Amino acid sequence: MKVAAFDFDGTLHHPPHGFDPAGIAAIDAWRQAGHLAISATGRSRTALARGMAGSGLEFDYQVLSNGASATDGANRELIFGHEISGDILRAVLAEFGHRDGLAIFGTTLGHTDGVFANTTARTHSFTAHFAPMRIDDIPHHQFAVIPLWVPDDAGLRAEVVSWATTLGSVEVAQNQDYIDLMAPGRSKGSGIQELFGVLGIDRADVELYTFGDSWNDLTMHAFADHSHSFRHSPADVQAATDHVIGSVSEVLGGYM
Repeated sequence: MKVAAFDFDGTLHHPPHGFDPAGIAAIDAWRQAGHLAISATGRSRTALARGMAGSGLEFDYQVLSNGASATDGANRELIFGHEISGDILRAVLAEFGHRDGLAIFGTTLGHTDGVFANTTARTHSFTAHFAPMRIDDIPHHQFAVIPLWVPDDAGLRAEVVSWATTLGSVEVAQNQDYIDLMAPGRSKGSGIQELFGVLGIDRADVELYTFGDSWNDLTMHAFADHSHSFRHSPADVQAATDHVIGSVSEVLGGYM
């Protein structure tokens, strides 16, 4: 069995240019040849659905929220979900909720994502549809990821990462300007492994191809037989993959 796992932003979708039609066609041909295509994204159910709307892009399964959840290809049924403690979100808000230059979100296992704080004076297109939320709303949702957006301050990003790693009860992943906090042990790699287990797929029977441009893709690249980063990827991500490519479409057809 051949399985390809694709990051979304920076891999298949490139703001502000959008999708590469050749990439979508290559994934469609891959699936028509009988192989599985899986999304492996930091986006939530709702955020990915909005990002894919009108694109014609389809997957067989979706690994979402950096491996904290998964759904069927149509994104209707939750296959598994791992909730991060609301106490972690409260701690993040207490530590950084009033700091300038960042935004704090909560993405859920359901269909409503929230914005708890935003001192950046702008809105990212990824999160424009998020609902305003307050601390009092935390008990009413199951949060899969606490994303912090720090768009212009590398020093502040490093501070957030350093602080979060001292908590000891969260998984920390970084993707360009975003820092994501998840339940312990969650990652794209662990999400793909769990999906295989639920589906009854023996890893030894799978030839796995991964495509992802950033640091939060490293765990799935380490799990792959053939890993791919991109020429726009950070140097350490490129160094950790088997291949550095320009686009999905230039190589996927050759693996069929």
